[in-house]
Amino acid sequence: MFCQICNKNKATITIVKIVGDSKTELKVCPECANSLLGNSISCLSFSQNDIKELLDSLLSTFLSDQEGKRTTSFPPEIFCPNCGYTYNEFIQTGKLGCSQCYECFRGQLNPLLHRLHGHSQHIGIVPLAFQEHLNSLKKIEEIKKELQQAVIKEEYEKAAQLRDMIREEEKREKNGDSK
Repeated sequence: MFCQICNKNKATITIVKIVGDSKTELKVCPECANSLLGNSISCLSFSQNDIKELLDSLLSTFLSDQEGKRTTSFPPEIFCPNCGYTYNEFIQTGKLGCSQCYECFRGQLNPLLHRLHGHSQHIGIVPLAFQEHLNSLKKIEEIKKELQQAVIKEEYEKAAQLRDMIREEEKREKNGDSK
């Protein structure tokens, strides 16, 4: 599709304007987008080839030997015993074969996830019904850590109070109550 402003260049950017209930889309080339929006935009639209190239370059940074030379593959013995998928196939496709691949390739995936997301555990949105349960479990774990520290420091009165707090939280959790 050609740019809706200049009708010369290929439209690679979609500008969406939402006002109230109405939504308008304008498909433009990068030059026209820069003239409309100023230089505040960067070309963040990716084609599937661009995404594959980006993923390939990220993955290839983990494929280096001791001298820092790039290699093209991991040893062939790294594969998932459940589905037979190899880590090389993941590098080529960007997809894993099954849920057990995450465990099999944990050593290779954790650095990648840390680089991409800053962590390797999901910390995103949790359903509201489960959020209260999760918060309660976290609170119990925090109190247990405090209890361990109090016992180590031989602060037995504080430890007894913390023990009672844990029992109260566990009882509340068992009954499905929240504060």
